[in-house]
Amino acid sequence: MQHETVQIHTFWRSGAKATHKHRSQIPEVTDCLPRNAAEFRQIADELCDRAQRVATDQLHPLLQRVDLVKLSQRHEFLEAFRCSLEREIAQKIVLWLPCVKVVYKFDASRKKRLEEWDNTIHLLVLVPQLIPLIKELGTMLDVAFLTSLKHLPWSRFQDSKFVIEIQQVTPKEIRHGICYGAMFFSYYAAPSQVWPVG
Repeated sequence: MQHETVQIHTFWRSGAKATHKHRSQIPEVTDCLPRNAAEFRQIADELCDRAQRVATDQLHPLLQRVDLVKLSQRHEFLEAFRCSLEREIAQKIVLWLPCVKVVYKFDASRKKRLEEWDNTIHLLVLVPQLIPLIKELGTMLDVAFLTSLKHLPWSRFQDSKFVIEIQQVTPKEIRHGICYGAMFFSYYAAPSQVWPVG
């Protein structure tokens, strides 16, 4: 796949390439990065639908006939739905940003029971150095998924203010146990790898 380096906010608005002056200041992104909010929303709708199918397929055949409103109250369905979204979103991030090699998930609330899930996908991306534009990417994803999840026939997400959180960590931070790197030394809240799988 051919990569083209672009300035992300400019890419979303017009698809224009960054100037040579800016290319050393921004991360490389692939040409499949969504260009606008509508494309982000389309991806969010597709991944939410896929997560529902994946979660449903993992249930007992008799339960697969139950409507989604009731399924969303079952622990095993909700866990599979969340895990599917985590994997799919992580895979998209790695696809769009080649500088991201590993994506982890973490529990910001430190709640032990899935029933107490805060309805947010918390991801931590490993990058060579902190990249401000990843925050912008996280915002675009959050807006898109918040809209998609609110359209599901569940009451769970109706009061949510945000549903996607993307944080960054560098090898140096992990090595010294500082910032988000400190989480890797936590017995109770250590991040777990989502992508690549394995």
